[in-house]
Amino acid sequence: MKRYVPAAVAMLLAVAAPLLAQSIPLNIPSPTPSPQAGETVAGRITHLDTRAGTLAVKTSDSEKVLKLKAGDSVNLHQLKRGQRVAVTYSGGTAIRVEAARSGR
Repeated sequence: MKRYVPAAVAMLLAVAAPLLAQSIPLNIPSPTPSPQAGETVAGRITHLDTRAGTLAVKTSDSEKVLKLKAGDSVNLHQLKRGQRVAVTYSGGTAIRVEAARSGR
């Protein structure tokens, strides 16, 4: 009988240990967007607010208006209302705004 007790305890621990173990939730932060990340659209600037640091761009393909906050690398003072631009944005923030060449 003495031989079976340690074996029974070992089997009980082998079965019960995974059931009693607590799961640890993993919170992995999302990576910050790199300057190359994001979606790029072409369109015209419909609204520009340099004090608030925002701009609105009406896209050429779907005729929707994107209201974006200007990122740190975007200089709104160099842009004009009605100007054709290509905007790269991520999460509601314009990462890069490039003026299109004038065809006139």
